[in-house]
Amino acid sequence: MSSQQVTQYLLDVLPTYSGTFPPQLVSYVSSLYSLSIQKIPSLPNRADIARYHLCAYLGALRCQQRFSLPDPLPQKIPVQPKLLNKLLQDLEEKVTPAIRSPSSTPTKQRILNLPLPQKGSAPKISSPLKKLQSLKDDKTPEKAFDMESPFNPTKKPLNTDSPFTTPSKRKLDSDVTTPKQNSSPKTPKTLKSVTASPSTPRYIRQLTIADIVSFANNFYIPAQVTPQLVESFMAQRHKFLKKNEWLLACGLVHAAYVRINSKLIERTIGKKTELQDQLFQYQKGGLMKLNMVMWINIIEESVKSEPWIVDLELKYVHNNWSAEDNSKTREIEGKLGKGYEILEQFGSMINPSNMFDKPSQEKYYQRWTARVIDELG
Repeated sequence: MSSQQVTQYLLDVLPTYSGTFPPQLVSYVSSLYSLSIQKIPSLPNRADIARYHLCAYLGALRCQQRFSLPDPLPQKIPVQPKLLNKLLQDLEEKVTPAIRSPSSTPTKQRILNLPLPQKGSAPKISSPLKKLQSLKDDKTPEKAFDMESPFNPTKKPLNTDSPFTTPSKRKLDSDVTTPKQNSSPKTPKTLKSVTASPSTPRYIRQLTIADIVSFANNFYIPAQVTPQLVESFMAQRHKFLKKNEWLLACGLVHAAYVRINSKLIERTIGKKTELQDQLFQYQKGGLMKLNMVMWINIIEESVKSEPWIVDLELKYVHNNWSAEDNSKTREIEGKLGKGYEILEQFGSMINPSNMFDKPSQEKYYQRWTARVIDELG
């Protein structure tokens, strides 16, 4: 989320604020938004459209005292009022504790590189009241506020005299602070762990065609059905731009599987639950199971009228194969014998496109030529 977008959403929840927003506040709201997508990929009751305003509201609320902000207006958040408190509570519990807020802890501000008081430079103050008055009148430099902040922390020098500082720790700190000029362009493993961003995704959220085909092959989806499944996925993936594309992949594979294996599911108790467990096991998007099952049902309702799904239902559920399909099936069965589809699922390279010469093929050719001669005569 760009800084211009963050500023616009902050203006929505803080309409009475005048002036430019502090860069620390903009950075804090952007961090809230990024972390909320990782912690809660999909908000309940289709409230994802209000995610920007919710993060801006929480950021303004938590930084209100530090930056002297007015009270943010919850009426500006585009969500139903009865759902607002629950959404804010979920984000407050799961997202905001992971980000250090300026007003989250009542610790005293630390100011670095200030001149130490010298002996005789300040007059002695006897009473506590005068001490408080002197602290109130004390003027700190304006740049002292930016010297150390939760948003731009400064690295403290390593105390080499400490007994808790190991040689490996000293070497790692020296490598980070003063990298060698002739070092290899590859980053060492230790340096990667130090410089790695906490927002690096641990799961795959966007799928390639190879990922979809590999995922469908785990459930033995027929080869003639997989291209149609991939085409449907590519046509609808834009709907999951702000969610997780694994939800769509699981929904399409589930819709195809329950129709192709409808008889197996009907006569086996618990087969559908087992299918959901396997989908949850093979997906690599870090989905939550309840959320995945909910989206499977939503996608089932949305794709049940697509032509390739209707075709699967007619063929496998109602056993209503067309004359062309029946003729092609008998043709392949005459060449390969019954049960050829099982061999194809296990990776058999023998199929109608490349056949080997064998006695059964000669008998099939003789029957085929005799049938053609009879039809022509």
